[in-house]
Amino acid sequence: MGCITGTWRLDLGLMVLYQMTLFFSVQMLFAIFLEYMPKTYCTDDDYCYKMKNKCLTDFIREDDSQICPYNSTDFKQCVLDAKRVDFRSAQFDYQQDCTGLKHFSSSTATFIGTLLGNLVLGYLSDTIGRRPVFIFSITLGVPALILSAAINGVMNFYIFRFIVGFAVAGTLTVGWTYSSEMITPSRRFRLRTFPNWVSSTNSIFSANARMMQVGVSWLAGEWRLASYLCATLSATVLPMIWYLPESPVFLEQKKKFERAERSREKIAEICQLEYEPKPREEMKDLKKITPMKLLKSPTLRRNFLVLCWMWFYVGMSVYITDLNSGDMAKNFYVGQFLCGFALTVSKITIGLLEPKLPWLGRRLLFLASQTIAICAYIIILIALWTNNKESWWYTVVYIFAYASQSLCLETCYLSLAELMPTDVRTIAGALMNILMKVGTIMASTTKPIKFWYEPLLFIINLILCTGGVGVVWKYLPESKNMNMQLVGQDEISEEDDEYSSSTKPDDVTSSEDPSHNHSEVSVSEKSEVTEKSQKSENN
Repeated sequence: MGCITGTWRLDLGLMVLYQMTLFFSVQMLFAIFLEYMPKTYCTDDDYCYKMKNKCLTDFIREDDSQICPYNSTDFKQCVLDAKRVDFRSAQFDYQQDCTGLKHFSSSTATFIGTLLGNLVLGYLSDTIGRRPVFIFSITLGVPALILSAAINGVMNFYIFRFIVGFAVAGTLTVGWTYSSEMITPSRRFRLRTFPNWVSSTNSIFSANARMMQVGVSWLAGEWRLASYLCATLSATVLPMIWYLPESPVFLEQKKKFERAERSREKIAEICQLEYEPKPREEMKDLKKITPMKLLKSPTLRRNFLVLCWMWFYVGMSVYITDLNSGDMAKNFYVGQFLCGFALTVSKITIGLLEPKLPWLGRRLLFLASQTIAICAYIIILIALWTNNKESWWYTVVYIFAYASQSLCLETCYLSLAELMPTDVRTIAGALMNILMKVGTIMASTTKPIKFWYEPLLFIINLILCTGGVGVVWKYLPESKNMNMQLVGQDEISEEDDEYSSSTKPDDVTSSEDPSHNHSEVSVSEKSEVTEKSQKSENN
């Protein structure tokens, strides 16, 4: 990025960092590959059968195969096709779903790890800082991902997948909070769109990371090599976050002004701009907002509860859609790639239009996306009830359902960053992620429904999404371009503020000249002002 100067230099770097962070976090999506099983398979004596579930031995042998009859002219070719395994999964090797672990899948172990990680790492991020927790998560997660494939045994596999889930909690929650606090406000939406063109999740559900994951899995062809390749690519996050400073937004909220000044100086150096610290008198004294104060404030409490509902039901509905997408197309890889590609196109389009369309806010994006998803679910139900699941239009509609439902996650992430105060932003994000993981765990328990009565899956989604539209329409406030440092400041009274004027921060000295401006929304906004002044002088 030597030819790029100004705030774009930092912002592009943050987008790359967030993209690779999402690629590691897409291990939540990798569960689809780990549990994949082919539609058909054949015994050693070439008796071919259709898979009833995920167990290779669960079939009734008849006199002749209905898939590949012994007297058919193309018998050998038929057997080759029936035996083909698009991706050799952990389920194929271990057959864990055919044992006592039938109701405790590897994805469930990963989600439980994420639940615990959100509790622990979210609190630590709001206590000791974003950057150290970010570094710890990557340092823990990459080796665990390698060991989950390198060490044989189902229990070892489950243990390391649990650790991977724990680490993913840090990269998902802390990674987004850190990046959103560092990037220029006008490009905050692009941080969610361009790196995501990943997922669902995501996050777990990001389109670009999804396509990267599909590509890596296709190249590897089996889960162990795919795990090694994913770990290698994910490790690139470590040198990037090591080079970047701590978020000054976090440091200033914690009254650590000397460290915040050094952090801003580092940011100016990265942007290749002259750093101009501002006098102490221009700084606004921010109130300390604790979780209890958030719950006591009617406005903040309402926003928090609305976000809780959004994260829970969107997480569940997206994962129900995603988990059952393995047979949406005749070719497994084509279906997964098309889902990612459709989401890529939609996110890039929205990312380009959003800064130019003031009326395109968070509420409108959510309501429009959710409405499209509801219509798609209705058409999917019609296709299932009329036995048109193998048709081309079923695949197209399913892709629309996945892409539009995943777009709802963008509003979830952006509204979280813009409606929750800095003091509790990561803790709130951790709680939201916990609720989303509860939703995904509940979604993972619906897998037997697919073999029992598949339309019920999308009836559940219809009920959830219809309720979601009603709640968001009535209660979610617009938060586009919200000043993240001032969120909730007007909702807390002076007498409730723990940090009164008589309380002095530990690391503020009389000679200190802190360099932050709370009227600005993000770290790089100040550098943007300097950049514009330099351009005007040159003109």
